[in-house]
Parts: sequence; C-alpha cells; structure tokens
Amino acid sequence: MSHSKPRIAIVEDDADQLHSIEEFLLDSGYRAWGVGSAEAFYKKFMSDPVDVVLLDIGLPGDDGLSVAGLLKARPEVGVIILSARDALGDRLAGMRAGADRYLVKPVNLLELAANIDATASRLQPRGSANATAASGPAEALVQAPPRTWSLALKDWVLSSPEGRSLPLTTHEFLFVQHLVQAQGQPVSKRDLSDKLFGARAQNGSERLNLLVTRLRKKATEALGEALPIKTLHQIGYAFTVSVRVGELA
Repeated sequence: MSHSKPRIAIVEDDADQLHSIEEFLLDSGYRAWGVGSAEAFYKKFMSDPVDVVLLDIGLPGDDGLSVAGLLKARPEVGVIILSARDALGDRLAGMRAGADRYLVKPVNLLELAANIDATASRLQPRGSANATAASGPAEALVQAPPRTWSLALKDWVLSSPEGRSLPLTTHEFLFVQHLVQAQGQPVSKRDLSDKLFGARAQNGSERLNLLVTRLRKKATEALGEALPIKTLHQIGYAFTVSVRVGELA
C-alpha cells in the first residue's frame, strides 16, 4: 500500500468509545469512519473500503469474531480487535478468527495508532476491484479465490501462486514447515524456538525474531510480495493462506 495514512473503520457499539477513537484518528491524519454493528459495517464497507478495521467483539447481531472471519480472506485488509476480554482463550479466539492484533481495553490511543501503522505496513497491495453490492456479507467481502502456495519438501523451496520461488535455509524451511503443518492455527514462539534451536538454546526468542525479519525481507525481494505470515501479538505466528506440500516446487 502507499505511504499515506491507512483508511480505518471502527466497529464499536459503545457510542462514546466509537466517537473518542474516531475523533482521535481524524485529528491524527487518518481517514476513518465508524459504525455500531457488523451489519452496518458490511453495508458501509461495500461503498467505502478501508485498510484496517478496529473491531469490538461484543457487537449486536454478528459479533466481531464473525466479521474477522469474513475479513480473513481479504489479505489487503488488516484487523485489530479491541476488547475488554483479556483471557488467553479470548485472545486466541480472536487470532484464530483472523485478527492481526488483539488489544485489551482501555487502549492507549497512541499505542493504538502505532499498532494500526504496524499492521498496515504488512498488508498486501489492494487490488483494482473493490467490494460491490451483493446478497450477503460473505459475498460482499470475499471476492478472489484462495491463492495457493507450494512448499517443496525435497528442494526446500516455497513458491508463490504466481510460480515465483523462494529457496529456504534449514531454519527457514523448518519454520515455514511448522507453520504449514498447523494449518492456519497459531504456533507459539516458544514452540517454534524449541523446534528450531532446541529447548535449551540461549536467546531462542531473539534468534527467532531475527530469522522472521530476514525471511520477510528475503521473500519480498524474491517474490515481489509480502510473505503471508501473521505475527500474532504476544502469541506467535501463523501461515494465513492455503499451502500445497509436495516433493517438487
């Protein structure tokens, strides 16, 4: 996406919180609009799409997890859940539904802006086609067929749907393989660090972070697009698209 401020939608049924967040974002230079329900979001999104959606979970009608699930198929749209529910199970449910980040209310607005910018910086470029009128929310939000990646077990090569290849080092291959085997579910940093470097390895978390940073940069240069790996705040990582596993790239 461009270097301009991302466009934001706020889906929050508490009018005071909605107006407070919307006013802050507008004053900070973002283009933003807010609604109080999932149904209102579906209608507004069709005519005025955004880059990042801020979602409350406890909405009237469809809840925030349902909205996140629909947006999961839109890699050009980021999702940040804002919820008072702070239990690990709630955070995991949000990430599994498709959220990029999960922030617990009350949220510091400067921290929220930092999370918005970080999420937007990793979005895939928006396609030329925007959401159009349709019979239901799924049709309105989900347009393109799933993009299938390929992982060659023998050659240690990850290939994009367009056929571009990314050769992987030993640790890069093991990292990607563990995420693929999880079938879209998040894998904790601890589990990944233990599997890649050993349970007793020193600085495993830092080594993992460095590996992921280098792999993202390497993928962007080789494939011409961002690697579809989500960083799940305080949880771990997840491969967010379909992957075909085989012997050959």
